[in-house]
Amino acid sequence: MRTDRVPYADIRAYLEIHETVIVPIGATECYGPHLATGTELRICEAYATEIGERAGIAVVPVVPFNYSHMFLDYPGTCSVEMATLEAYVLDACDGLAAQGFRRFFFVNVHNGSLGPLEGVCRTLRRRHGSMGALIDVFSVMRDVGGVAFETNSAPTAHAAEMVTSVALHLCPELVFMDRAKPPLISPPPSPKVKALSGNKIAFGGSHFINFANMADDSPMGLRDDPLPATAAKGERIWENAVAYGAEAVGIYATMTPPTGAPA
Repeated sequence: MRTDRVPYADIRAYLEIHETVIVPIGATECYGPHLATGTELRICEAYATEIGERAGIAVVPVVPFNYSHMFLDYPGTCSVEMATLEAYVLDACDGLAAQGFRRFFFVNVHNGSLGPLEGVCRTLRRRHGSMGALIDVFSVMRDVGGVAFETNSAPTAHAAEMVTSVALHLCPELVFMDRAKPPLISPPPSPKVKALSGNKIAFGGSHFINFANMADDSPMGLRDDPLPATAAKGERIWENAVAYGAEAVGIYATMTPPTGAPA
């Protein structure tokens, strides 16, 4: 049930039986030369809506902006500070908790919101005794997608083969494959290291994090070649990921609440 598509009486009736709500946290940002800046937003909203429908769980509208400062070099990226995101989401969820929602299941598509959402969940628990959880859409797609990728560098990374395939299946009007091309990747910042996906800098047996911007190492705004993407791959990834998410939120809705009592 999308709460923005029914009268409040339906939501009141829902709360007589359920206390779980799905909160999608999207992003509007650069997604390579071939994907619209709203691609993550569309995927996040559709994922939350579909797992909610399958599991019988209420879903609120998607939050459209995120902490996307690392993409601000690309026009059209909309970004807010982490503190702004946390305060905004907390205010909205605090109101929902006052209405009777006690289990918050965040659907997330962006690493920049992990810290703010943890803060929201812990504050809601202190104020209302509520539960908070998070599912990362792209991590689920990587883990249970069930397809073999043709590229071997970083096919599940930003704007690469995996997400492009899902977009071709889910929202082809946001995909411009005539503009798709392999990325230009900048040389590693030191001859002693290897730059991994994201901001990981590997050397020896481990890595450290370098808070670079996307344009520092990927001027085109993507991490790997999207050209092998297909709608057929995207359909399989989507179906597997949605099935997993629906089961996950169903389990979450029946989990035993934590007591927080120290030994």
